[in-house]
Amino acid sequence: MAILFEGEFEITRSREETFAFLADTQKFAPCLPTFESLEMEDDESATVKIKIGIGKIRGIATINLVLEESESPTRARYSGKGSVMGSAFNLIAGFDLEEINGGTLVKWSGELKMFGKLVALAGGLIKPIAKKDIKRLIDALQKALDPGPGGQAAG
Repeated sequence: MAILFEGEFEITRSREETFAFLADTQKFAPCLPTFESLEMEDDESATVKIKIGIGKIRGIATINLVLEESESPTRARYSGKGSVMGSAFNLIAGFDLEEINGGTLVKWSGELKMFGKLVALAGGLIKPIAKKDIKRLIDALQKALDPGPGGQAAG
C-alpha cells in the first residue's frame, strides 16, 4: 500500500531559519503526531518512536529516520524505514523552500509505503488515518515555524 502526499504553506520566518528547523531532526521529529521518543544515532540519523492506533489496534512504530538531503537554505529530505505490529514501512518526506515577500513558501511532499500484517488486518483504514496524521504533522510544523500574533516560533 502506497500513500502519496504533497502541499504547501507560507510562513513569515526566513528561509534560512525555516531550513535550520526542518533540517534538524531534534526539532522536526517532535512535531510528528503521537511522538513518543527520539534517540539520535549521529548528526543525520535517529530512531524515532510514535504511537500508532488504527481502530482497536494499538502499538508503537519504530522509525530509523535519516536526513538524506540537506541543501541550505533550499531543501531538506528525510527517508525512513520502520516497523509496527508485524508490518514494515518505508517513507520519504521532503521540503523545498522558496523565498517570498520576506517569508518562506514551504512545499512539502512524500510517500509512505506499508506492507505486512497490519495492512492485511486494517487495510482500508490505514490511508485515511495516515492522511489525517500527515495533516496534523504539517499543521504542527506550520505552527512551530509561524505561530501567529502573540506566539513564539520554535527553534
